[in-house]
Amino acid sequence: MYEFIIHDDASADLRAIIAANRPVGLKLYQAIGQLRADQDMLDRLTSSDFGGSPAWPRPKTAKFNTGPWGAAQVVRMNLWRVRFFDEDLLGYRLIYAFFPKENQYQLLAIVEKAEFNAINDDRFNYELSHPIAIRIVKSYRDLVDQSW
Repeated sequence: MYEFIIHDDASADLRAIIAANRPVGLKLYQAIGQLRADQDMLDRLTSSDFGGSPAWPRPKTAKFNTGPWGAAQVVRMNLWRVRFFDEDLLGYRLIYAFFPKENQYQLLAIVEKAEFNAINDDRFNYELSHPIAIRIVKSYRDLVDQSW
């Protein structure tokens, strides 16, 4: 059985989103709740490119897609992301760690993604030097240190 834990930082992200845009924040809350409650969905979280795209879901019933966070994986951090296909949630990503020995996922951040190659877009861009990425990396390393 998988466990899906919501880190305090991700809880704070969700509260901020709800404060800024209540309908979207509540949809995110509901989507995360559905994910946490469904072992089959949790099993997909570390399937590289599960789900296809919103226009071409694979399988056709997919409600999200997954993928490794490439820059983090290169430096040996087991960090992944989910993108939901709901139109209101397309701009948001869940960033999470996977700890296979414990069958545990830790949701570390809920972020609004920057437009690809956009200049002067402060939203999350997957670069390890981004302020949110720095926060995520610190949280990840703290969790890894605790597990030893």
